[in-house]
Amino acid sequence: MAQPFPADPTEEASRWVILKSGQHLDDDAHAAFEAWHRADARHAAAYDRLSRLWRRMGEIDRGKLAKRPARKLRATVMLTLLAATFAGWFGSTRPELQADYLTTASLRQISLPDGSIVVLDAHSALALNFADGRREVRLLAGRALFEPVPRQPGMAAFSVVTGDATATALGTRYTVERLEGKTRVSVLEHQVEVGCLPCTEAQHATLSAGEAVDVSAAGITRQTQAGAATPGWSRGLLSFDDVPLQSAADELARYTGKTILVMSDAAKAQRVSGTANVADPQRALELLLAQTPVRVTNLPGLLILR
Repeated sequence: MAQPFPADPTEEASRWVILKSGQHLDDDAHAAFEAWHRADARHAAAYDRLSRLWRRMGEIDRGKLAKRPARKLRATVMLTLLAATFAGWFGSTRPELQADYLTTASLRQISLPDGSIVVLDAHSALALNFADGRREVRLLAGRALFEPVPRQPGMAAFSVVTGDATATALGTRYTVERLEGKTRVSVLEHQVEVGCLPCTEAQHATLSAGEAVDVSAAGITRQTQAGAATPGWSRGLLSFDDVPLQSAADELARYTGKTILVMSDAAKAQRVSGTANVADPQRALELLLAQTPVRVTNLPGLLILR
C-alpha cells in the first residue's frame, strides 16, 4: 500500500478545538479525540496552542470582526466551522483506512501498475484492485482525473467505481467526482460507459467527449454544462468568473489545510473574478481581493476574510 501524505496537525487540532468548544462529544468522538491527542506529541502541542488561541478569539480585533458581543461572535464562528467540517470529520466511513493513495491539501499525480495515470485532487482517496488481471480503481472520496492506457488483448477494461457508479473507459480521459448523494462523471476524450449501482433497475449510458452525468439512486442524469477541456484543478488552477466570494473561498479551502471564514457583510456581498493558483491559496485570495475592501487575516488553522 502506498504511503499517504501525513495529516497536518494544525488542521486536525483546529477541528478538535472547534468541536470541543462548548459541544458535548459522544463516547465515540471523545475516544477518537483521546486517541488522536495521545498518538503524537505534535498533536497535543498543536491542540493546546490552538485551545489557548480560541479562548482569546473574542479579544482579537473584536470590533472589526463583528459588531456583536464576544459570546455571539464565538458562537457564530463555531457554528460556521462546524457546518464546514463536521460531516467530513466524523462521517460514517473512514476512507483513509481503506486507501492506497490519500491526499490532504494538495494534488498528487499517480502512476498505476498498468501505466495509467491519475491526478488525485486535494482531500481525495483511491483504493486499487489490480489482482487477477483486473484494472479497477475505487474512488473513496474527492475527485480525480484518469488517463488509462489503451486496453490490449487479454487486458481487462479500466474501471472506476464509487458507491453510486461504475465508469468504464473505452479508450479515454475522464474525471470522476464524489459529491453528496451522487457521483459525477465527465468525459474529456473518447467514450466512457457509465452504470448506476444503487438503481433498482439496471441503467447504463455511454458518454462521449464533452458530456457529463450525475449518478445516484434516482438514476443517471445528463448535465447540460459539460465540456472537453481539461479541468483547471488538475493543473493546479481554479478560474472564477463573477462568483460570490464564499464560493471561491470554499473551492480554495480544499488546498489550504485551513478553514476559510467569510465574516463581514462586505465580504459576504463581494463577487470575484480571476484565476487562482492553488499552490498558494492565501496569496490567490489576496490577488482576487486586491481591488476590494476585503482583507485576509491569517490565523493558525483559519483564514478570515473581512
